[in-house]
Amino acid sequence: MITLGTIFIILMAYASFQNWRGRLGSSPWLLWVLMLAFPFPYIANTLGWMTAELGRQPWLIYGLFHTRDGYSKVVSNGDTIFTLIGFIGLYFVLGLLFLYLVGREIGHGPDQEVAASRGEELLR
Repeated sequence: MITLGTIFIILMAYASFQNWRGRLGSSPWLLWVLMLAFPFPYIANTLGWMTAELGRQPWLIYGLFHTRDGYSKVVSNGDTIFTLIGFIGLYFVLGLLFLYLVGREIGHGPDQEVAASRGEELLR
């Protein structure tokens, strides 16, 4: 997660610098890298979450404090299932909202002025 975050910072700083110079649109390799980097924040988020959750296991002391003794006696199975269903539902709704918003933006297409200026640049 930290490695991907550092790569994103460097990539975005370089892309911002190129945009400031007015050369972002004329460097197709950078645009491809930015497009291919699109899913990696989700991967970094998932890997960070997995590291945090799986990293809890070593807190149980080998030979003295077993996994079977490390669960909470206060939290019931129903509470756990309810929370799990709630998180699944929340992420499902957020995923649908994300897909809707991205689809809407793709459907609108680029601004006419930007597309026209981009076409003029390509003709030069």
